[in-house]
Amino acid sequence: MKTITIKEISGTITSPAGFQAAGIHCGVKRKRNDLGIIYSEIPASAAAVYTKNIIQAAPITVTKESLEQSGNIQAVIVNSGNANACTGKKGLEDARDIRDAVAKHFQVLSNHVAVASTGIIGLPMPMEKIMPAISMLKPSGKKKRCCTIR
Repeated sequence: MKTITIKEISGTITSPAGFQAAGIHCGVKRKRNDLGIIYSEIPASAAAVYTKNIIQAAPITVTKESLEQSGNIQAVIVNSGNANACTGKKGLEDARDIRDAVAKHFQVLSNHVAVASTGIIGLPMPMEKIMPAISMLKPSGKKKRCCTIR
């Protein structure tokens, strides 16, 4: 088994060279930013830890699919306000559609996109709010502040 050493660095999510981020409000939540992206200029080696619960949200399934193909991730799309959990086949379709839209917008392979969602369980994803907002995500690096973390 390979041992990995993790070095803690101070800074922000965009402190590592080549990483960018953005966050916007697309209307899933009433007032706060609810859609974000973390983007790497090149595919990054990635690993994930998943819940062992037998009920796993659609974004977990889709992210597993992506990681199993190459072990690399170049973009992580995150939404809050809706967990896309317990949403059945439609939830999986929505998570894949989000992944594919992010891949197209950022010109990366679909299997290099991870999807993460948090929020209310059991409600359909508000795709009419999320899909058009993906093209509004314009990541920036260290020199520009893209969002406020509270």
